[in-house]
Amino acid sequence: MNRLTAGQLISFALFIAIQVLLLKNIQIAFLEQFSLSILIYPIIIILLPVSFGRSAIIVSAFAIGLIVDVFYDSPGVHAATLVFTAFIRSIVLGLIEPRLGYRANDMIEKDHYGLNWFLSYVGILLFVHIFIYFSIDAFSFVFILKIFVNTIVSFIVSYLLIILYKLIF
Repeated sequence: MNRLTAGQLISFALFIAIQVLLLKNIQIAFLEQFSLSILIYPIIIILLPVSFGRSAIIVSAFAIGLIVDVFYDSPGVHAATLVFTAFIRSIVLGLIEPRLGYRANDMIEKDHYGLNWFLSYVGILLFVHIFIYFSIDAFSFVFILKIFVNTIVSFIVSYLLIILYKLIF
């Protein structure tokens, strides 16, 4: 398992702090039944190095999800969603593997595998995360239109914020 640097750990802690202290309070409702939720904390799991073991990622996802759940008063919703995202991470990495493969010590960054690969990878995992989040939150496919609209709107805003962050920093 590759060790994370102090800078990366501080960055991950800042993502959690921004999510639970700032973005939690930004809930925008529109058309009376739809809402926008900005979810950037999945980037912590998405950006872990390729060499991280699957079990370590899943345990980390569970811990991070529980921390977010405590602040959102949502027992297990974020934990379950982030664990699912961590579980499918290796599947997505396998599906979009670069022609030359992955280098074990590399972080998941746009500089290592190219901007198109990075945008695809983050986009797939973030979209799945947000869709699963709203599906668990609604807990019924009776609200499938609401789930899809909330997913699309929340994905666009969250994705743009994450990409903006990665381009700036």
